[in-house]
Amino acid sequence: MRMRRLAAAGMTVAAMMALAFAADAQDTAADRRGGRPAGNLPPADQPLIQRFPEPTIAVEGGFGVLGYLGGTAAVGPTWNVRVTGTLSPRLAVEGNYVGSVNERTTTARSLVLTSFDAGVRYNVLRAHEAFVQPFVVAGVGYAGWAGEGGDAFAVAVPLTAGVERLVTRNIKLGARFNFRPVFLDDLSVRGAAERTGGDSWSVIAHGGGAF
Repeated sequence: MRMRRLAAAGMTVAAMMALAFAADAQDTAADRRGGRPAGNLPPADQPLIQRFPEPTIAVEGGFGVLGYLGGTAAVGPTWNVRVTGTLSPRLAVEGNYVGSVNERTTTARSLVLTSFDAGVRYNVLRAHEAFVQPFVVAGVGYAGWAGEGGDAFAVAVPLTAGVERLVTRNIKLGARFNFRPVFLDDLSVRGAAERTGGDSWSVIAHGGGAF
């Protein structure tokens, strides 16, 4: 059953990435067809640069709450540091660090999560098309837990939906909902009647600088 879940999650991530790249390719082709021919400069009463390009790198931090499915631990604080590299108005790649501290529901002791992952982001709307920019992200990475019943290694497949926008030229704010299924995990406390895992959800508000 766990291998089936892992295969299904992998197929979901691969499908999301394939759809994102296909949609981005269609947008790029449409932009090229609709763009101004090379060498056709605007008249002197119109600016040469119609719109500044989107920043290519963003470094952000965030805080929020994280909860576990299946009663593994109570809801607790979580934090996130992320680097995003923009590839096009539709596509970006992300690298994430996520941490959290949650109280075990059975022992009242802390369970500390450390996770690193990389993902592909697809912007549902381009930045100039709405007041906020909605997006989805799919990725894969590492998750480990310290504390009683912790597990040093598991495979995480984070799935994210969120919105963000530039407040100034270099300051970006947003919010995310994350669902993080994990595999090869066992967070059961010794002597527990039932096995518990590390599948979790989180809501995080984030902000940072875009360059």
